[in-house]
Amino acid sequence: MSKGEILPQDIIIDILSRLPAKFIGQYRCVSKQWCNFLSHPQFIKFHFTLHAHKQETKLIFISDSDDLHTITFNRNPQNIIFDAISTNLNFQNNWLSIACSCNGLVLVENQEHIMYLINPTTLDYHRIPVFHLGLPQQSSYREYGFGYDFASDDYKVVNLSRYRKGNIDTTFVDVYSVRMGIWRRLESLPYDDVLSERGGASGVFVNGVLHWMASKASSFVIIGFDLSDEKFFEVPAPTNLYGNELDWYELRSFRGCLCMFCALLESEIDVWVMKEYRVEESWITFSIDRMDLENGLVPFCPISDDDVVLSVDRDRLTVYNIKEDQWRYMEVDGLTYMFERTGIFIESLVSPMFGKGTEGYHIA
Repeated sequence: MSKGEILPQDIIIDILSRLPAKFIGQYRCVSKQWCNFLSHPQFIKFHFTLHAHKQETKLIFISDSDDLHTITFNRNPQNIIFDAISTNLNFQNNWLSIACSCNGLVLVENQEHIMYLINPTTLDYHRIPVFHLGLPQQSSYREYGFGYDFASDDYKVVNLSRYRKGNIDTTFVDVYSVRMGIWRRLESLPYDDVLSERGGASGVFVNGVLHWMASKASSFVIIGFDLSDEKFFEVPAPTNLYGNELDWYELRSFRGCLCMFCALLESEIDVWVMKEYRVEESWITFSIDRMDLENGLVPFCPISDDDVVLSVDRDRLTVYNIKEDQWRYMEVDGLTYMFERTGIFIESLVSPMFGKGTEGYHIA
């Protein structure tokens, strides 16, 4: 190839698509043409598919000053002081909680109870409008879920809000389409309540379905909400559980599988993993030593084949080695923030300004 020749665009796109998402933003500054094709929905979808099975999981948390920070893990800790690096996103909004994430987008809530979709990698964000039928925060209890609808190629936010007054006790189901930018109200939840008093209750997204623990006839069940047909159904729970005697339980996603933590008071924590979705016999289990759960549980965040970030001890993260059945504290570049409001995400180029009905911005 002579000095004046230029690589064909399809070859350039193929090369760039193999780069991690965090580098793509730099190449969008090369030219207007590069910015256009690196921001095109087809390139973003192709890039995500290409990297889907080799994405590194990161943590996102809210600090004592109510700022958003991300944590990148060091995969090769030899001769390095810190296990991870913390970065401030510089998006001040008095953040209250991190609800859930999907495909690199994180659903967060500020102290005014306004929801945002944020991509911590590209720093793009979208403010979700308030639903005109939504219940006031002070008169209801609500839980959120967020996931991707494969059938309609759309991201959806699900809000379960429970209203109790006198003889009225109902849980409304509201769905927000990111592509269309609109809310809709469905039929009320066909279960007594979404359980939250014994563990986190944000919807867990697995296999195109959001999952919660719910009460039914004085017992509990795992319920799923299919984002495609927008119907609820029950998912078989592990057998030989302790039922209402459980002191604590929580649903999580682990390497694409539905995962359940449960424990009796002062006992070990049983970790159940559903290897084949909706197949009761596919649940497998292992136990770990009881840790301090007073300050919550970081989502089951894998950082290697055997190590997962599992628990929070206020100002330190805990790493559990499944193979060796051992745990240790993680050093995060010397910071001493309180890791109480924490979630997980993966790097991606997926935009929170997903459709024509949404407006979004970039964190300056």
